[in-house]
Amino acid sequence: MHKQLDTDLEEVTPIVSRFIAETDYDQLPQQITDRIKKSILDTIGIIIPASELMPDLKPPIDLYIEAGGKEESTVLAYGVKLPCWAATFANGVRGHALDYADGHLEAVFRVGISVIPAALALAERKGVVSGKELITAVGVAEEILCRLGVSVARRRNRKSLGPWHCGILLGNFGATAAAARMLDLNADQTERALGIAFLQAGGTEVVVAPDCNIRGMYAGFVGKTGVLAALMAQKGLLGPRGCLGSRDGLFNVYLQGAYDREALVDNLGSEFELINLSFKPWPACALAHTYIDAMLGLRSEHALRAEEIERIDVFSGEMSRGLCQPIDIAAGRVPKTTNDAKRSIPFNVAVAALKGRVLFQDFTPEALGDTEVLEMAEKVRLVPAPEFDEESSWKKGNQLPPGKVAVTDSKGRTFTKQTDYPYGHHLNPIKAEDIVKKFKDCIAFSPRPISEQDRDLVIEKVLHLEEVSDIREIIQLLA
Repeated sequence: MHKQLDTDLEEVTPIVSRFIAETDYDQLPQQITDRIKKSILDTIGIIIPASELMPDLKPPIDLYIEAGGKEESTVLAYGVKLPCWAATFANGVRGHALDYADGHLEAVFRVGISVIPAALALAERKGVVSGKELITAVGVAEEILCRLGVSVARRRNRKSLGPWHCGILLGNFGATAAAARMLDLNADQTERALGIAFLQAGGTEVVVAPDCNIRGMYAGFVGKTGVLAALMAQKGLLGPRGCLGSRDGLFNVYLQGAYDREALVDNLGSEFELINLSFKPWPACALAHTYIDAMLGLRSEHALRAEEIERIDVFSGEMSRGLCQPIDIAAGRVPKTTNDAKRSIPFNVAVAALKGRVLFQDFTPEALGDTEVLEMAEKVRLVPAPEFDEESSWKKGNQLPPGKVAVTDSKGRTFTKQTDYPYGHHLNPIKAEDIVKKFKDCIAFSPRPISEQDRDLVIEKVLHLEEVSDIREIIQLLA
């Protein structure tokens, strides 16, 4: 049992609720507001093309569009408006589909996709909302979601965590925080809203099962939950207090009391876990990024040509080993789905070796049959590396084991590179210009064309969001 249940310490939910309700824009350091603006631009960008590149996403979005309803919030790049919770779902369901979303590596889940669709939808419903208000709502929500994840991660073990997928289990509370703040709920109303969202808490790792296609859609469900919870609290519905740290709350019931109270509430408002947000330069499972980075580095540093590569060894500890299954074209052991490919280190390394870059176009259903990529992937071999095992290699706040790649060429030369912190990692941060480039790449695949002029105007407004008086100016450009 966690010590909080047996002491006079204040239960954590009201502390969290006060932070959500009472934090002002001026209390957010510039380094944090810059991080929030990048998260907003990045998240909008990856949402827009997802349904075009991933046809599986269209049925749930179409379902909500067919049902219709009050036209109050925009389905980005679809040219339609829906009730705010439906628009949140239709935007959020696209957030993780490309495996391109920002995230917190110690918390081990994506962040912006659970928060930003809810904030945008309720901002439209509300009317005139300034850029500063949006930054604040997103910021307090992302900070709380990051801290929830870290508090669980620092007490995590197989027994305490059980089967839970933390992005789903905790995502409801991030979305609720954003929605509550956007609706100007006070601290008690916010705590009540979190209690309502608690009714929907769940979600296990079964979502990544190879025969299902819903893994990338979870943010739509948590976003909708958060919006409805906040709206109900605004209407006077009284959710249970203490939904996080009480005897019958989330931590005790779902996680056997295994959470770090200090990581959740100590220095809340003066220190920001959000500074450790990472951004993905490549649309693949995060565990593949150290290998992609190493392969791209080898290719560049040694001017390696694809036709000269004879063998590629990837060195892996226990954590990444399941993603290193060999590819064998003749035996039919090739990625069958986009999800399979994104979680295949041989496939990712092969794309990097062959093309010198990794883009979301490399994971479309058509691209999975690229013979050149598959033949390169057959050259990738796993080398067990116990020194990379979770227990010996993880560092506080990192949570990605290193990736090591060795390439042997047709001249018998072997080149080796190890990456500890891949590009985009918070300890090797992505450059602003690469966030912008990623946004432009994504917008090019919008379901409804967005002009370069409008695209560039969105970029300018989001990067200077504190100067925007009404964020509907941005949303209309993306409608």
